[in-house]
Amino acid sequence: MNKSYLKQLFTYINKVYDIGEKINTLKDKRVKSQVKISTVSFVVLFGFMLQIRSFNRLDHWFERGKFKKVVPKKTKIPRIDTVRRCLSDFDLDGLKNMHNHIVKTAIKNKVFRNGTIDGLKVAAIDGVELFESTKKCCDKCLSRVHKDGVTHYFHRSVVCSTVGSDPHLILGQEMLEPKKDGSNKDEGEITGGKRLIKKLYKEFHHFADIIVADALYCNSIWIKEVISIGMDAVVRVKDERLNIVKDALALFKCRQADREWIIKKTNNNYRIIKVWDEDGFEMSDSSIKVRFIKFVEEVHSKDKVEFKEGWIITTDKVTPVETLYKIMHKRWDIENNAFHQLKTEWHLDHCFLHSPTGVETVLMFIVIAFNLMQLYFFRCIRGFRKKKMLQINIIEDIRDERFIIEDNWNNPIFEKT
Repeated sequence: MNKSYLKQLFTYINKVYDIGEKINTLKDKRVKSQVKISTVSFVVLFGFMLQIRSFNRLDHWFERGKFKKVVPKKTKIPRIDTVRRCLSDFDLDGLKNMHNHIVKTAIKNKVFRNGTIDGLKVAAIDGVELFESTKKCCDKCLSRVHKDGVTHYFHRSVVCSTVGSDPHLILGQEMLEPKKDGSNKDEGEITGGKRLIKKLYKEFHHFADIIVADALYCNSIWIKEVISIGMDAVVRVKDERLNIVKDALALFKCRQADREWIIKKTNNNYRIIKVWDEDGFEMSDSSIKVRFIKFVEEVHSKDKVEFKEGWIITTDKVTPVETLYKIMHKRWDIENNAFHQLKTEWHLDHCFLHSPTGVETVLMFIVIAFNLMQLYFFRCIRGFRKKKMLQINIIEDIRDERFIIEDNWNNPIFEKT
């Protein structure tokens, strides 16, 4: 192996994001333990950075001494039962502070200096279901009853992530709450989303120029919340029954497209984009007026022609329709680069631990691990995207290097722990 990715990774995240110092501030609520909380936090975080599939796999790594060369000599490695107990009673505030520090440092280091789409900082918000069970449940479980009468228990989180250019960072997440105070409904995604953007604004201030969301968020309550924190909203529209849709489509039917351009891939594969754009449409709350844009895509693929139509509403009055078209499509980054990758590669949909605190603790460790690796890939490894390097290959090399690294090497993360 020509390059030591392991050494480079630990040096980078410790020097730039103070991971060693932050790990030392983490706590759990156990009265006494022979294993340091910093050791537990490190092995869990490093395990998630290496994309462990389950805690059984982590237990196998403990038994085989696979952490031996990356922790100081004579460090007591925890048993997996200790890890589970620790995470089930963890200090979530300390873990969230660690996450916030990483995001603040990324912003301070001008990771998003040039924006993420055409100079604008764009963040997407969406909900994700973590896992479900018909047998296990806890006090924080949401529930639904299927047609067969069986109750399914699950956990769901609202996530905000940057979209557009690399690296794609998860700015924050908010767990949805179950039925309470006599209500017969679990908390809705928009309620969790409103709470999340308020927390993000309080923590990072102007964390985005535009917040893009799917059709679920097409209502005046959400739009008003985004405006209140000084940002613009871009929302997909799908419901033809809405008055705003009927009014806009009736108006556009009487005129030619306002803009038209071609996106060309090859001679036989190209798209013709036609746009109708009008401002001043009222939402259900008459105090909110939005811009309605209709996109029609004429997709040419060899001898085939396909037509696609999409609608968005936005509070942004000045951004060109070409940029809004990109934003509408790049909203899928939160599905492809965050949720899909987190579930297929980082095993987000696996129930590592089922307890009221444990579920969110594991989720936060996965989010921190994901963000650190994204920052390492795209901010530390030169030309990562241009060289078409694969994330899984780098992670595989780091896994292998745990065994061949020299015995006298000192992990910089433990210099402060």
